[in-house]
Amino acid sequence: MQNFFTWIIAAIFILQFSQAQAEVKIDRNENFAVMDFGSHAGTSDDRNVGIVASDYIIEKLVEKNFNIIDKEMLDKKPVGIIDPDTAKKIGEILGVRYLIYGNVVDIVNGEDGANIVANVKLRSIKAHVVARLMDVETGKILMAAKGEGKSKSSSVGGDLLMIGTVKVSKENVHNAIRKASEQVVEILLSRCKIS
Repeated sequence: MQNFFTWIIAAIFILQFSQAQAEVKIDRNENFAVMDFGSHAGTSDDRNVGIVASDYIIEKLVEKNFNIIDKEMLDKKPVGIIDPDTAKKIGEILGVRYLIYGNVVDIVNGEDGANIVANVKLRSIKAHVVARLMDVETGKILMAAKGEGKSKSSSVGGDLLMIGTVKVSKENVHNAIRKASEQVVEILLSRCKIS
């Protein structure tokens, strides 16, 4: 009998949590800022992968007609994780209600096994981007989302980046980050009630 009540309480908690997630209301007319994203150590030898992710998120939100205030107006821009006090200061300076920030958490490469030419293998690049949406007035993180993007790459020609111990095409790494960033935006917006 005690197990039955434990299951009921757990079900009620899960139902309340899922309803709370669905009730996040966002006013499309409020101002948003997307901060420069960070990247976890060892993600890539390109230190700009986080900035690339935030730029793609900005592009997607502008495409969806959100009011994005340019973070370049800040003298000193925090990167990656942002604490509530810093968020409030940024909100006041930029005149924004919501901040989106986060990190490129990893970029992984793997062999697809297909030889393009002798000794050159096709690689599959996978990027993960994690973003948080914060209400700067309350300092509360309203939601978080993780996006995944995949792209194919070889180590032939063009700008190459080191991912792990292998050089891969910078264009394809950025393509994987773009897909992950766009997925983050879709996930965040799917969890919001937009007015």
